[in-house]
Amino acid sequence: MEEEQGTMTCRGRLREEFRLKSFCLNHGDRHDFTRSPWFNHLLPFVVYRTAVCLYQVITFTTAHSLSPRGPKALVYLTQLGFIILTLHTIVSVLLCFIDYFGNRRRRSESLDDPTTIAEDEVHATKSTDAIHPTSQLTTLSWYYRGYWVLYNVAFSTGLFITIAYWALLGNNKSTFSILFHGINSVIIVMDILISRLPYRLLHFVYPSCFALVYILLTVIYWAAGGTDIKNRPWIYPFLDYGGNPGLAAGTAALSIVVAIPLCHGVFFCLVCAREKLARCVTERRISLNDVSNRENNCKQNNTEITTL
Repeated sequence: MEEEQGTMTCRGRLREEFRLKSFCLNHGDRHDFTRSPWFNHLLPFVVYRTAVCLYQVITFTTAHSLSPRGPKALVYLTQLGFIILTLHTIVSVLLCFIDYFGNRRRRSESLDDPTTIAEDEVHATKSTDAIHPTSQLTTLSWYYRGYWVLYNVAFSTGLFITIAYWALLGNNKSTFSILFHGINSVIIVMDILISRLPYRLLHFVYPSCFALVYILLTVIYWAAGGTDIKNRPWIYPFLDYGGNPGLAAGTAALSIVVAIPLCHGVFFCLVCAREKLARCVTERRISLNDVSNRENNCKQNNTEITTL
């Protein structure tokens, strides 16, 4: 019976995903953007977010200080993707600090109100958008909606960069390449698994729109006589609009319409798996607590009877 209920939940979730309102940026709980399903307290997740943010900033600044490439480096998708991923980590840690100190202030102002503390504890373990009914969606503040778009673009684009680089250009296995084309996806997957960030299948439109804008900019750059860092008349050999326009057009179209949505779909499946596991862990924890409470009640009753 429980398996059938879980199956129906997944089916209902998929039906909801393919409705027009799933394109929107509304969600039932803003705490899903700043908390983890694995921690009962906020501080460990804040520490994790801070560490990841420091890694991203230090890696980016160190790489460019040791190997300066100038403004022309910004024409590469790798650079843009890493910058967007770094922005995601900066915004995420800021939102986490706001949530953490706001929660501390609410606790200090309502020490005698147990309902407020209980609500915070529920938020710490509640499942995220992967199993929330969309009928409970509410309008988020603009900065949460902007952050939602930001990490959708950062995650799907980051995975696409990793796959495309090692499949098409992976002849350079330097430290820079590993950090910018490999560890970036490790950071993304780790963030998805540890956080409670909501994910919607139809939100692939945001990274796809980013990819479309990037392709248009590369066309404009090529038409204006732009070159790569070695003064070749293309940014990537498979985007050689002058030498092989057919290959360039096909690569661009497949990247926007197929590859980016597939990357987004991979992360959506990963989020669904995370939420199923988190729900199982939470239910197991509740079951163990119930058993422990019953045993304590039995011991207490036996003690009272013995005393009598």
